[in-house]
Amino acid sequence: MRVLLSGATGLIGASVAARLRPQHTLHTLGRQARLVDEAVDLSDPAQIARLKLPASDCLVHCAGVIDEDFKSDPMAAYRRATLGAEALLNAAAKSGSRRFIYISSTHVYGAQAGMKSEDSPADPQSHYALAHFCTEQLFRRQAGGGMGSFAALRPNAVYGLPAHPESFQRWSLIPFSFPREAKGEGRITLKSSGLQRRNFVSTAAIADIVARCVEGDLAEASGAINVLGSETESVYEFAQRCRQIAEEQLGRPCKVERPQSGLDSPNAGIGSDFSLVSRFHQQRPAEELNDFIRRFITLC
Repeated sequence: MRVLLSGATGLIGASVAARLRPQHTLHTLGRQARLVDEAVDLSDPAQIARLKLPASDCLVHCAGVIDEDFKSDPMAAYRRATLGAEALLNAAAKSGSRRFIYISSTHVYGAQAGMKSEDSPADPQSHYALAHFCTEQLFRRQAGGGMGSFAALRPNAVYGLPAHPESFQRWSLIPFSFPREAKGEGRITLKSSGLQRRNFVSTAAIADIVARCVEGDLAEASGAINVLGSETESVYEFAQRCRQIAEEQLGRPCKVERPQSGLDSPNAGIGSDFSLVSRFHQQRPAEELNDFIRRFITLC
C-alpha cells in the first residue's frame, strides 16, 4: 500500500511511521524539512494546493491541532484544521488516495464523563474539540458519494516517548508532566480533585489500529473508532502510580499533593465515572503504561 503520512515527526505520527514502514511505501509530510520527504505547512492552504504528491492509496493524517496551537494562534489553528486539512485531502485524492484516516480525540464527545462508545453523540465544547470535529467532517465528506472510505480514530490520554523531544510541545499533559515532576521535584501536584478518570493509550496502540485500518481487518471500517489503552484510572491514581515507580527507580521519597478546595468543589466528581469502550476488539499488554513511566523517568 502507498501511504501518505502527515505529522510524521510528531508523538503519534512517528510511531505510526515506524509501524507502517516495514509493510508499506510511505511518503511522509511535516513541518521539519530535514526529517520528512516533503515539508508542508497546513496553515498555508495555498501551499498545500500546489503539492504534487506521488501516487498513493491512503492518507493517514496525524497532524491535527493541539491545545497549544490555540494558545499561540487560534486563527492559524482553525485554518490548519479546516482549510489546510481540506487542501491536503484534495491533494491526496488527486494522487489516488481513496482511504482517509484521521487521528482525532475523544474530546469530540464533549465532557469526559460517563461511558463513551462510537455511538455516543458528538458534543465538542472547546476550540480544540471543535477543530477535531471539523476535520472529521471534512474527512467524512471526502469519502462520501462513493469517493472512498474514512476512519476517525479517537484516543483519550495519549502517552509515548517523543521521537523528537526538541520540538515536542505537550509536556504539560499529565502522562508527561507527572513523571517529570516526580523526578525533578520529588512531588506531583494536582490542580483539581484528581477524581476524573482517563483511559491511558499508548502511541503503539494507536499505530496498531492505523495499521489495521490501512490494510488489515479494519480496512473496511468507516466512521469513528475509539482507540483503547489497557488502563483506565483516575488522575489521582495515575499520580500515585508515577510516585511509586519514581520512588522505586530513584530510591527517594516522592509526594502527591492535591488541593483540598478541589475535593470540596461541587464539581469534584465530574468525570469519575468516565469509561471508553469500542465495538472493535483491542487488547494491550498490562504492563505497557508502567514500562512507559519507567523509561520516561530514566530519559527525562
